[in-house]
Amino acid sequence: MLIDALILLPVTLFLLWLYVYSGPRGLRGGAWVADRLPAVLGLLVAAAVLAWLHLTLEFEDLNRNIIAVVSAYLVLLAGLGLAWLLRWRRNRR
Repeated sequence: MLIDALILLPVTLFLLWLYVYSGPRGLRGGAWVADRLPAVLGLLVAAAVLAWLHLTLEFEDLNRNIIAVVSAYLVLLAGLGLAWLLRWRRNRR
């Protein structure tokens, strides 16, 4: 699982930095939390998927790592995509 974390870490940190960097400036309080919460939830769900797949997959070789990392990436991208969509809809109003 350490290898998976090392594979996931650079891309995950870059995507989170990109999400924060592309966001609106000057948010305070509840608006700041509402903007960041979907991204954090996406990250937590991706970590849960990674751990769950490591516990449940029957493979003992590198295939388990590959499947778990790719699945976690896809979940993270879906979560961040949803967060960007919510941010875009909120800014249109």
